[in-house]
Amino acid sequence: MNRRDIIPMLGLAPVLAGCGGETANVRFRVIAKVTVDGDPVEASTVMEVKYSRVTNSLIGAGGATQLWGEALILDLKGRRTVYILPLAVDSSGALIHNLYEGAVLRSFGITNSIGVLEDRDFERLRTASGRVPFNYFSKLPAFVAFRDEKIPNTVYEINPRQMAQSFPGVEFVGLDIEIVDSPISTGLQNRLQWLVSPTEQPAFDRDKPGHQRSAKDEPIGYKIGYISFIRDGW
Repeated sequence: MNRRDIIPMLGLAPVLAGCGGETANVRFRVIAKVTVDGDPVEASTVMEVKYSRVTNSLIGAGGATQLWGEALILDLKGRRTVYILPLAVDSSGALIHNLYEGAVLRSFGITNSIGVLEDRDFERLRTASGRVPFNYFSKLPAFVAFRDEKIPNTVYEINPRQMAQSFPGVEFVGLDIEIVDSPISTGLQNRLQWLVSPTEQPAFDRDKPGHQRSAKDEPIGYKIGYISFIRDGW
């Protein structure tokens, strides 16, 4: 597994060691909305997030999450395909792996962070319903496409707010989150067949040992790995 994909999981190890108390599972659909030559197009993927209160961790009380699901496949009516990843890229160029975990909270009006969720927040998560606009501090998930979907290292990042620059005639409208009881989406591996398993990493480009540059200067293909596309409780 790629080292950059291991780091976020290792960071939860001392927390998960003491999980206990309140939990809430939220099954939700992420819906992407665009227009293609003026015609509305929607695509979606179903994910699930589990929130847990940590009562006796090695670092004290707090919270933990687990996420299941995969990247959203957004076909643009013949203008290639965009994949919306379950992560974001912050202003420093670093990857934010807990994007949807935080976005579900904010989108449904919960202002407390994962580590300080109250009893009423867990109850609100368990009873959440409806469809609401995606809301997470003005951040959006990472949008990527491939020059050749059969070759992982042909990946490149798309600016969703300027999609017409990459795909003329395409405009990004927004994202919604909808509470559902549908099955979690699967099938991405059938589309991107090089997504084999977490232990058999796709052949993305990586800087050579000793080569140093800031995360902001690294193309997205130098940062992402298997769990950037598929999450299975990580």
